[in-house]
Amino acid sequence: MRRVLPSLLLVLLLATLDTTITGTVAPALVADLGGGERVALVVVAYTLASTLALPLWGRAGDLLGHKRALLAALAVFLLGSAGCGAAQDMLQLVAARAVHGLGAGGLMVGVIAVVAALVPPRERPRYQGHVTAVTALAMVGGPLAGGMLTDLLSWRLAYLINLPLGGVAFAVLVISLRLAPPQPGGRRPADYLAVLPVRLLAVRNFALAALLAPLQGAVMLSAVTFLPLHLQQRQGASATGSGVLLLPLLAGAVAASFLAGRVIGRTGRYKAFLVSGTALTAAGTAGIALAGVAPAWMLLIGLGAGMLMQLVTLVAQNSVPSADVGVASAAGPFLRQLGGVAGVSAAGALYEAGSIEAVFAVSTPVACAAVVVACLVTETPLRVTTE
Repeated sequence: MRRVLPSLLLVLLLATLDTTITGTVAPALVADLGGGERVALVVVAYTLASTLALPLWGRAGDLLGHKRALLAALAVFLLGSAGCGAAQDMLQLVAARAVHGLGAGGLMVGVIAVVAALVPPRERPRYQGHVTAVTALAMVGGPLAGGMLTDLLSWRLAYLINLPLGGVAFAVLVISLRLAPPQPGGRRPADYLAVLPVRLLAVRNFALAALLAPLQGAVMLSAVTFLPLHLQQRQGASATGSGVLLLPLLAGAVAASFLAGRVIGRTGRYKAFLVSGTALTAAGTAGIALAGVAPAWMLLIGLGAGMLMQLVTLVAQNSVPSADVGVASAAGPFLRQLGGVAGVSAAGALYEAGSIEAVFAVSTPVACAAVVVACLVTETPLRVTTE
């Protein structure tokens, strides 16, 4: 596991960075390619393709093998990256971003599924703390990285840099990643078509995790989308400055993810972190809604996010048989992304018509609902094997 972990984290970093990197490179690519009226599609094509691809890649990993699925997704991602860097007009860029996102969805779920295949649930939180830290770093660092590459070199480098980095990761994974082959016995033809089997929703904790994920996504994606906008548009911060001002959120997420991972790995107890994470998030959103943006409230949201980001997936994985771990790994990110899209859409209208406080006034009841759902989860022993 230690030999392949850096490569797994690298491909996850690249896929997550490219979710947030386009915002700061948009002015430069519009100046180069034209088609400013279509620039929103550059973001939408990637996000939509990656979201829709998540459960498909998850099921492909269960049926065909997680190593094959991860390498195929990385190849598609690199193909899309090359297309983005070579695009000569906006329509070409949008098409390339769709391919890009299709591969990214496989990387997001593939890394989690591979960790699940190699590490039993009891030990998994230690490694998922690294996954959470990388995800948080990418969410906050994406705009900063995109701005620096564009200012110093070219907006195309924001996409082309994936090729050498992803190529190294591909070679390491081909040589070093060793997984047991999938067990085809007992599969029905319908299994190859089912993306999220309905039978899993009859499992209490899986169903609660499936409900908690979109609530979490709606709150978190709204926060990381509109806090930078508020800091830039209404407090006068630069793109780089807004990233620096978000450091309390990032620091909280990284610290909480490592703390939760170590404690859960040592004790096997996770419900306290599930409830605490949702409660801290609700406290942070309520603080901004009532008192405005401040580092203390961002820190609370970051602490909550760090506890929850991979813990919801862990609950889902621990609730299903090992043959369905790919679906369980995909369900959380997929539903979190859907919730995030819905949350950002609703919050966007409030932000344009009102203020950042209005955005968080709506986010707070959603965060409180997540606390209730977390309290309903039954804490079951984490498995000590991957079977």
